[in-house]
Amino acid sequence: MHFNLKAALGILSFLASVYSLAQTDSAGVKLDTDTVISIAADTLSSDLQEGGLSVEALAAYNAGLKSYQGAELDSAIVQFSRALNLEDHFPKARFNRAAAYMQKRSYTEAIADLDVYIQKTDTAGEAYFFRARAYDFLENHDEAIAAYGEAITNGTHLEESHNRKAELHYMRGEYSEAEKNYSGAIAANPKNANAHHDRGSCRRLLEDYSNAIIDYNNAIQMNPRLVSAYINLGSVYRIREDLSRALTEYNQAVRLEADNILALNNRGYTHFLLGNYEAAVADFKKVVALDPSYAYAHNNMAGALIKQKKYKEAVSTADRAIDLDPEYGYAYLNRGIAKEMIRDIPGACADWEKARQLGIKNAAEYQSGPCQY
Repeated sequence: MHFNLKAALGILSFLASVYSLAQTDSAGVKLDTDTVISIAADTLSSDLQEGGLSVEALAAYNAGLKSYQGAELDSAIVQFSRALNLEDHFPKARFNRAAAYMQKRSYTEAIADLDVYIQKTDTAGEAYFFRARAYDFLENHDEAIAAYGEAITNGTHLEESHNRKAELHYMRGEYSEAEKNYSGAIAANPKNANAHHDRGSCRRLLEDYSNAIIDYNNAIQMNPRLVSAYINLGSVYRIREDLSRALTEYNQAVRLEADNILALNNRGYTHFLLGNYEAAVADFKKVVALDPSYAYAHNNMAGALIKQKKYKEAVSTADRAIDLDPEYGYAYLNRGIAKEMIRDIPGACADWEKARQLGIKNAAEYQSGPCQY
């Protein structure tokens, strides 16, 4: 009988363990409109000592402030606009109209005001950061990256600007640029645990594993409850084939968060690599109990069941993975292996052919035996 159970990496599907930044307590500044608004509101001032401005413009500006502080945004915009119609060079009126537009989520209008404010004001300060945020909210990532760069150049909100610029680079797969900006955030605030964590993830993807380990450990030292740091540290150790240390980190992640699916799945995978098949199956069962739609865990469990020679159960488990994801090549590969062992050779060959069509390179090796007759 052709039973060539490949090394675990060829059979089990392993969900990438470096969290995307959207899934973690990332260092990056979250796109929380209320945060931006509260910062913008703090720039409001009732100081009317604006030299050379007309009484009418100052009165309109003061009325705009009152409306803004009462959350009457449309009225505030009308009054700030009246002040600007009377005195075009009235920096506070323009900046606070931009703040009102930001609160209304009228980001294009806010950008227009901030552009003029920056051109006409020697010390634009906060405006660079708010303009970057507005582009970010508009999901204009090219302009947002450039604008955060201007904010950094002008020394404005350095930690936040570096963090968000890093996140945008990370999202685009530009890990070297992301790493540089996380380093800038860390320089601005060396105690930012999440920035250390996220720089570690960049370094992991750049295959700079030694420095990734340092970053994850620093993040853990600063925030011992940062679960993602333990998970990602475990995954770096797994990549370096230090499986006992990987297991230690996954265990700690599970202790902190018993229902963390990624920690359980990765711990199960590590148990598999260590030959602890019963423990692997137990972890994968916990994952699918938490999320029955998690196809990866169903397939991983099928691989562990094959190792335990529970072939019929492996077939039904792989069935579930395929039901959830009909394009899941490794699930067909695993199901084919299990079918071969229960002497369903036609079924095994059909599964391996489907796996081959889905791009599983070693599927053809399984076909080279019983499927040739």
